[in-house]
Amino acid sequence: TEEEKRKTAYHEAGHAILAHLLETQDPVRRISVIPSGRALGYTLNPPERDRYSVYKNQLKEEISMLLGGRRTIKKNNDDVSGGASNDIMRATQIARNMVTKYGMSDELGTIQFGSEHGSDEVFLGRDFNSQRDYSEATAAKIDAEIKRIIDEAFAKAEEILRANIEKLHFIADFLVKYEVMDDAQFKAAMDDNATMEELSAMIEEKNKRSADENA
Repeated sequence: TEEEKRKTAYHEAGHAILAHLLETQDPVRRISVIPSGRALGYTLNPPERDRYSVYKNQLKEEISMLLGGRRTIKKNNDDVSGGASNDIMRATQIARNMVTKYGMSDELGTIQFGSEHGSDEVFLGRDFNSQRDYSEATAAKIDAEIKRIIDEAFAKAEEILRANIEKLHFIADFLVKYEVMDDAQFKAAMDDNATMEELSAMIEEKNKRSADENA
């Protein structure tokens, strides 16, 4: 429906804006609100190069980017949907790994918690599927640290999107109208304040080049 399409447009616009503005995230290549499989849309920002290490700020900003879609839906439609469930799952897993595997919590220090095969536990710091090598008190601290990381990332996403609310509305409107936005169009909207007419002209020029090449 048009309502679902608009909500998806805001969701993906939120991801894209945060990916563009957060320093450690890779550039946006394509945004779509055309349903594919179980997904109602997607924001594509593949890595520009191979990465062999992960860093704390990068992971925190990735969580913010993942949670940006949920923030836009709640903010602009006064409702919460289950469409962000995969984003929430991924964000929680990153935060859990930061705390239990990578030693990135000042509160808990540089210690690995839980067995190596226990990285898929279902409830925050508590691991019911594998051997646990820490106490209930430590599990509670792990839960609290994961929640703190998620809450801080969510607040950062909200702050950035609030500061760029006009861009959010503009990109969502574009996606509702055209369904797909490529990297050149997105960059023009974000960095050059391109108008809808200018982006429409970019689309026409792109289609003309494609037709000429096919001919």
